[in-house]
Amino acid sequence: MKRRSFISRIGLGASAFIGGAGTIRADIPALPVYTYPNPGKFSEVLNRAGQFMVRLEILGVECVEPQQVLLEMQIPEKKLRRIGVYPFANHSPERQDNVFSFSVGKSFPYVFAIWIADPGPDTEISFLLNGKQMKFLLNELVNSKQLAFQQNGVQLSCNFLLDKEIGHFDPKSIGISPQEGAFSIAVMADPQGGDPTTPKAHPTRMKIHNAFIEDSVNRINDLNPKPAFTLVLGDVVDNQGEASHFEAMHRYLKNIQTPILYAIGNHETRYQAEFRPGYRMGEFNNFFSAQKAINGLEYLLYSFDLGEWHFIIWPDPLRAGFFETHPHYFDWLEEDLEQNKDKPTLFFQHVPAHPIGIDPLINYAESVVVKRMLLDRLATHGNVRFIFSGHVHIPVKASFKTAVAYQGMKMINLPAAGYRPRAFGEEELHGGPSQGVLIVEIQGNEARAYFKTVTEEVYPYPEKLPDFNEAAYPLWLNYKWQLDAGEEIKNGDFSAGLAHWHTRYVYQEDKAPSNQMEVKTFQDYKALYLHSTKRKYHIPGQDRLPQTINHLCQGILLDGKPRMIVLDYCLDKQSPSHTEAWAGGFVWLEGFQGSVKLLNMAYWVGKGTTQLTDRFTDQKEVPFLHFQLDDQLEYWQQARLNWLSDYQDQGLDISGLDRLLINLGTWHVNDGNSPGFGVYFSNIRLSDQLGESQVNQEKIKSMPNDKMWWMNKYEPFVHIAGEHRYIMSTDKKH
Repeated sequence: MKRRSFISRIGLGASAFIGGAGTIRADIPALPVYTYPNPGKFSEVLNRAGQFMVRLEILGVECVEPQQVLLEMQIPEKKLRRIGVYPFANHSPERQDNVFSFSVGKSFPYVFAIWIADPGPDTEISFLLNGKQMKFLLNELVNSKQLAFQQNGVQLSCNFLLDKEIGHFDPKSIGISPQEGAFSIAVMADPQGGDPTTPKAHPTRMKIHNAFIEDSVNRINDLNPKPAFTLVLGDVVDNQGEASHFEAMHRYLKNIQTPILYAIGNHETRYQAEFRPGYRMGEFNNFFSAQKAINGLEYLLYSFDLGEWHFIIWPDPLRAGFFETHPHYFDWLEEDLEQNKDKPTLFFQHVPAHPIGIDPLINYAESVVVKRMLLDRLATHGNVRFIFSGHVHIPVKASFKTAVAYQGMKMINLPAAGYRPRAFGEEELHGGPSQGVLIVEIQGNEARAYFKTVTEEVYPYPEKLPDFNEAAYPLWLNYKWQLDAGEEIKNGDFSAGLAHWHTRYVYQEDKAPSNQMEVKTFQDYKALYLHSTKRKYHIPGQDRLPQTINHLCQGILLDGKPRMIVLDYCLDKQSPSHTEAWAGGFVWLEGFQGSVKLLNMAYWVGKGTTQLTDRFTDQKEVPFLHFQLDDQLEYWQQARLNWLSDYQDQGLDISGLDRLLINLGTWHVNDGNSPGFGVYFSNIRLSDQLGESQVNQEKIKSMPNDKMWWMNKYEPFVHIAGEHRYIMSTDKKH
C-alpha cells in the first residue's frame, strides 16, 4: 500500500519534478558567484597558526621505470616545525634525520609537507636533490605559485598549501541549537539531483532522482522532534558540479526544516578536475557557492561539537591527485582527533573506507593508501564510534550485509536519498524503493542509527556489527606489491584450499550468487573453480556495471632468471557453448619493480574486457597486452606461458622486475542475456624449460578485437531512459 501511494505521488504530486523540466527552471534563483581566495601577499599564505606550509612533489620525468632519489632537507632547526612524509603509492623511504632515500616512478608522486615556523618573505628553503643544491625564498614561491627543479631524471615541484577551507566552527553560528541530553541528526546520502535542462544532463534519471529527493526531504520534516541538523553526505548534485544543478538542489533542500550541512562527493566538480599548478581550488567554486548559500560556511574539511559529541566531515571528491595535492588534510585530522580524543565521535565521508564487494567499488573508490592513512588515524584513540558513507547507491539489504566494525568503529554505507540503487543481485528487503534518510539518535554518550525509507519502512542497524577480517581480505588495505610473495608458486594444485592465495571481499547474494570461487574435485583434479554470471533481480532503473571482481592472486619473487608459468585449465560443462557471451576467464599477470608496475597482460578464455584494471598502479605508458587461450574444448588443457617473451618490444626496460602477481579470475558484462562462464584451474607452477607460449602445443595468439569488450566500442555509451545499456553500446549496428 505504501509503495503504491509513493508511486502515485511521483505520477501526480511530483509532476513538477517528473513532468517537463521547464516549470522547474522558471523560479530557480541564481546562487551568488564564489571565487576561492587567491593569495596576493605573503601574509595571506600563512595558516591559522602563522606558519608557512610548503608541499614538495617528486616524480620521475624521463623514464617509466623507478628512479632513485636522495633528498636532504637543509632547513634551520629553529624554522622547521615538522616534516610530513606521504609515499602514497610508493614504498616508504629510508630516513636518517632529514635525509630521505626512496624510489619513485612517473605516475604516482612522492609527497612531503613542511611546516615553517616564524616565516618571513626572505626565509630560505634549501635542499639537496640527488647531490645538487637547490633553494628558493618563500616570497618567490608566493609570487610564482609553483617552482620546479630537475636532476638525474627526477623533478621536484613545490608549492604553498592553504587551510582556508579547513576548520572547526561553532554550530550556533549557522543556527544549530545547543543540545543537552537526547537529540537526533539526519543524513541524506547521494541525492544527486539537479536541473534536467542543463546541457549534458541525464534528464530522465535526474527527474527520477528529484522526485525521490522531495520525498526524502518530507521524511525528515515528518520527524518529531526535529533533528538538530541535516547533513547532505556528498553528491549533492548529479553530473559535474554545474551551477544550474546546485541552484536546482538549493530550491529542493532549503525546504528541510533544520539547519543543513554539506559534504563534498564526486559529482560536485568536473571529472577531469585539476589541482595543479600551485594550490588550485577553483574547481570547488560552485560547491562553495552552494554551501555558502545554504549555511554560510566555506569548508571542505571541518568539525564541530554538539552535546557530548564531536563531528567530523571529511571531503571525498574522488579526483585524481586530490589527496596528493592536499596532504595536510591528514595532519589536520590527526590534530583534531587528538584535541577531541575524550569525546565520542561521528565521522562522515562520501566514499566508503570499508569493502562493498562489487565493481566498480574497487577502482571507483579511494586508493589503498588513502584508506589506510585515514583508518589508522581514526582508530588511534578509540573514540570514533561510527563511520558513515554514501557513494555506492546501496540497497538497504546490502547496506546491512556490508556493515562491519573495524578496530571498534562501526562502518555503515548508506542508501541514497535520490539516486536509484546499484544492482546487488537480490530483491530489496521490502521490495523497494531503497531511497530514504539515516537518522542517528543520541542520548548522552550513546548513539544508535536507523534508516527510514521514503515509503516509511524503518530499519535499525544492529548494536553489534561483525568485525572486518583484514587478514582474510588483504587487498583492501594493501597494494599487490605489498603482499607476501615467494620464489615458487605455493599451493598451485589447491590441495590446501585457498591457502597462499589472496582474495578480495566479494558481495554474495543469499540465493544463486553471481560469483563463485571454491576448491572442488573435478575429473580427478583438485581444482579452483571460478564462475561469474549476470546479477539476478534485474529491474528497471538499477545502476549496473560489468563485474571483474571475482579473482584471487599470488605474488612471485623474481631474480632475473626467465621462467615460464605452466597451468592446467578446463571449462565447465556449459561454458564451451557460451563463448560468444560477453563473459570469460583470465590469467592476469602484473609485473612490478619496487612499487612501479612495468608489465600488464592477460591470457583470456572466452571473451575479454579492458575493464580489468587497477587505476592505483596502472600507468598509461605501460600497455595492457591481451592473448587468447583455447576455449572450444570441455576437457583439461595445459597452457605454457612465456610471459616475459610475450611482453618484449614494448619500449620498457623490464629487466629489473622483482615481483610478478598471478591473478586467476572470471568476469561478466552483467547486462543483456549473456549466460554465465565457469573455468577450473589447477597445477599452477613455474618451469625452467623455456619455449613459446602454447596451449596443447599450439602457439598462443593475440586476442582479436572482436573478442574484447570495452565501453563505447561501436557506439557511444549513453543512458537510455535512465538505463545503462552496455550490450547495446557494444554490438555493431546492422
